[in-house]
Amino acid sequence: MFSWTQQNPLQTLIRAAGDEANRLTTLGVKRESQVLQQLERVETQVVMAVAQWPFVAAVLLLVSSGLVSSSPLPACPEPCTCQRAPLLNCSSSGLSLVPQHIQDSVTELDLSHNLLVSVTLDRQHHYLRNVWLGNNSITRLSLCMKRDSAGRHVRGRQLHGLKPWSRHGCVSWAPTLQLLSVERNLLEELPEGLEATESLQVLQLSFNRISTLQPGDLSPLWQLKELHLQHNLITRLHPQMFQDLAQLRVLDLSFNMLTSLHPLTYLSLRNIGADVRLDGNRWQCDCSMRSLRRRLAYDSSRGLRSWSVVCASPSVHSGRDLLQLEEDDLNCFGSENRPELHQDVTVYSGSEILLSCSAQGNSKKKMCKIT
Repeated sequence: MFSWTQQNPLQTLIRAAGDEANRLTTLGVKRESQVLQQLERVETQVVMAVAQWPFVAAVLLLVSSGLVSSSPLPACPEPCTCQRAPLLNCSSSGLSLVPQHIQDSVTELDLSHNLLVSVTLDRQHHYLRNVWLGNNSITRLSLCMKRDSAGRHVRGRQLHGLKPWSRHGCVSWAPTLQLLSVERNLLEELPEGLEATESLQVLQLSFNRISTLQPGDLSPLWQLKELHLQHNLITRLHPQMFQDLAQLRVLDLSFNMLTSLHPLTYLSLRNIGADVRLDGNRWQCDCSMRSLRRRLAYDSSRGLRSWSVVCASPSVHSGRDLLQLEEDDLNCFGSENRPELHQDVTVYSGSEILLSCSAQGNSKKKMCKIT
């Protein structure tokens, strides 16, 4: 608080401001000298007016107090490091919450190898290009800023119980994001708000628990070049899932739970020219794969690089590439005539698999998750 005397209020004010400026100087604040210079310039002009208009001193007191006490955001929030200016490195710091007061100048944010369950930034960062969130425990990720019940953006401290805005009203906290890496987490669905990050080029979501992909989820990402979904629990793909991704060059769907692939999915990805990786899935080489085999064989005869589709079932075809089979080998059996009663399954350490299980003599099937 500034002291106030009856004899010379303005001089007392400036003296107090000077004391405050000296204190702030030791803290590295750079704006106090500008405030002092401004106050000294107006001292001569307003000292006589103070006696006639006392409220002038009060207004000056409030303005000067606000200017002097304001300070810039910390350059590097604890416990992060900022050895390279645009990079805010907070990896392996034991964080359970995202650091506050991230500078607008940050272009790369590394929050990998922490204890994060969710990630929320309370304001937009227009220069943020790359975000690494790998090796946390994130179950659901939204790129949308949070809003309160009145539709206003939530700033400052995170409020509990608020949900990200609807997809159609999403305001992204990283609108110019180009790389998002969330591998080795606990995601069960794609991040929310992808439609608000049209500049995204690399999306890394491997080693999660994603089981379904909805048509249209990726359509706005017309600049996407790499999509990594290996080691998830994806069981099927919509035929039009990737048709709008004209820039896609790498699509990794290896080690999922895919059993078949629609020919239209193959055609759309072949036309785009993407490098598609499908090994390690549970391909069921029966009559439903005949059409795909024909297209693979046709492209292979033209010298085009063929996809690796290695059969997992039936057991008579297990381990053989689809192109090694003749069309007559791809037969379908009714459930009562299915020749095999077991499947050999390889589970990688730290991964999960989703199996179709049924008891002998019971026609009902259940989906069993094994960790």
